[in-house]
Amino acid sequence: MTAAEMGAFIAKTRKAQNMTQSALAQRLNVTSQAVSRWERGLGFPDIGTLLPLADALGIGIDELVNGSKWRKMV
Repeated sequence: MTAAEMGAFIAKTRKAQNMTQSALAQRLNVTSQAVSRWERGLGFPDIGTLLPLADALGIGIDELVNGSKWRKMV
């Protein structure tokens, strides 16, 4: 997955939660500029930020690193 693909997924998921970049940044104790960089595909979140980021977005870490929501098979 490229930084641009992950960034687009983060932005889409964040917006679906009606969360601002500032609100997400505050939950993660990072700057809103860091969130903006991720969403624009200019870099990846720190590895230590991945689990808190997934939690803040209400998704699993596997969904975050794969850039898609998993559908549970019934």
